[in-house]
Amino acid sequence: MKQPIKTLKQWEKSGKDLGEFLSPGDWISEDLYLYIAEIVPPCYCSRNFVQGGDPYRSEGNIFFYDTVYITEDHQYLYLGILPEFKQ
Repeated sequence: MKQPIKTLKQWEKSGKDLGEFLSPGDWISEDLYLYIAEIVPPCYCSRNFVQGGDPYRSEGNIFFYDTVYITEDHQYLYLGILPEFKQ
């Protein structure tokens, strides 16, 4: 059984940082996906992957971003805070 979908409204009500609210493997709503993908121009964007525009943290010269994946059936999966994908 698939997990419940986490929404933008739930996150806003939680008062948590996005990185605290979401865990890798969480299914998210389209509005939460769009928030991550569009609040700041994305750092990386391909057909199925988006990394949010502002880095969450850095380690040396490596930047880490909120990363989401769009499945073939248009479901949205939060992958976690991952190192920058290269274009």
